[in-house]
Amino acid sequence: MFEQFIQQYVLGEVRLISEAPFVFGAAVLLLGAIIWAALRWRYSSIIDHRDRTIALYKARLDGATPDQAKAKMDSLEGQVVSLKNREWPKLAPAAVTDFENVLASQGSHVVSVLPQDRDSVFLARDLVDAFTRIGWKAKRDASLNEIPDGLSVWPEDDVARAISNALTMATGVMVTLRKDQHLKDQGVYAIGIGYKLD
Repeated sequence: MFEQFIQQYVLGEVRLISEAPFVFGAAVLLLGAIIWAALRWRYSSIIDHRDRTIALYKARLDGATPDQAKAKMDSLEGQVVSLKNREWPKLAPAAVTDFENVLASQGSHVVSVLPQDRDSVFLARDLVDAFTRIGWKAKRDASLNEIPDGLSVWPEDDVARAISNALTMATGVMVTLRKDQHLKDQGVYAIGIGYKLD
């Protein structure tokens, strides 16, 4: 029964279309045009936004291929890693305690900590704090002279060797001892924190 109803309905519609194919075709074309216009209106802003984004990326790439862009990104990531490795880390609490214990027996002295740049500020602050806690007059200072790479202590004498040993124990980095008669005459010690060596 249901199948007969569907057959009669479909046959009736087909007869109607066959009697007026031009009107049916025009109605289908009109309906298609309306749908096309609605979709174009709806998605034109999305497509325009996408085209602007693509143009921006093309401008940023300066015509580079995807492989060239990837190589540039890898190069920049490498530069970031190398800059991050230059930064002197803060001293661990156990290292600070060992540092203070080694130098506490040396008596009270005056010391200037000379960081090369902002990559060494954490280490400089830790050293000034440690020296102050053991009774030394310590300050973070600036130098007009070039500070050698790595860690260095001057003027060279027994106290400077003790500072050097304590620094090596605390940081795991070899420390260079330098001669400086002017500071020796003043009774002042200096610790240079240059660029971190790999």
